[in-house]
Amino acid sequence: MYIADAHCDALLQLWHDGGKDFATDPAVSGNALKMGGVNAQVFAVFDPVYDRRDDGFSIILRQLDVFHEKVRTHGQIVHAPGEPLTKNGKTRAIVALEGADAISDDWMKWRLLKRLGVESAGLTWNEGNSLAAGCFEQKAHGLSNKGAAVVDWLKAEGMILDGAHLNEQSFYEAVQRCGTFFVSHANVRRVHDHVRNLTNEQLQMIQEKNGLIGMTFFTSFINGEEEAWFADLAHHIDEISGRIGPEYIGFGSDFDGIPTPIKGLEGPRRLPALIDWLLKRYKEEDVKRWAGENFRTFYNQHIEKNASNVQRGRL
Repeated sequence: MYIADAHCDALLQLWHDGGKDFATDPAVSGNALKMGGVNAQVFAVFDPVYDRRDDGFSIILRQLDVFHEKVRTHGQIVHAPGEPLTKNGKTRAIVALEGADAISDDWMKWRLLKRLGVESAGLTWNEGNSLAAGCFEQKAHGLSNKGAAVVDWLKAEGMILDGAHLNEQSFYEAVQRCGTFFVSHANVRRVHDHVRNLTNEQLQMIQEKNGLIGMTFFTSFINGEEEAWFADLAHHIDEISGRIGPEYIGFGSDFDGIPTPIKGLEGPRRLPALIDWLLKRYKEEDVKRWAGENFRTFYNQHIEKNASNVQRGRL
């Protein structure tokens, strides 16, 4: 079975503590990816804006350096931007930018990130910035003129736009003008009312955009409790599948970025346990989709559509 995870914060952890070993230390470690049979893993680079630092772009570059020095060189990892996803016993690494506070509309910085292998980008974290309003600002503005220009640039350059942290107005405006679009890690507001979760209208727009939703394993977004179980996540899967169809669902764990994951799902090595649980309750075809086939289809269609623009090949 093909397994993919659309979001993790292992690079943030490795940057915070330079002594950590990617092979063993983060939840999303090289060994854990191998044990879990993970075929594709998205690694986020994130400027921790909550620290109010003024060296955000340097932090992003340092996390990219960690990726190239510690992650890409691990024997389990294959890094080949712009190449179709295949199943070969290795883990294909995809690099994503989570929040563009430190970049804004500085095109030199955007070009550099693309050349360093970044394939996907989100405009904000929870708070707003010069580009857009974040989800903690639900009554705020949408995209700024700079934000609209960045969305246009991402489309022209064949990069994926991630709407995970946008407020509703920014989300709607971004979807209307972007190219490939997905939400890397979120759940459903109808099941649990949290601003990071998606409304029915947002689900519909993802369907119309032929996008994808990565189900996150953070208890705060699943049920708002300190503990959540596989069955609690299934409520979100049921809601999405019943509303827009099973072909828009994937995994977006947020491992290494969340304090309380689902019980029994503390890292990628435990993903087979979730898949086994789902197989006992849903059609095998649908479980295969959610485990990773939907993500593989989404990514490969993006690559095919943007063949002339994507950054290709091993770096």
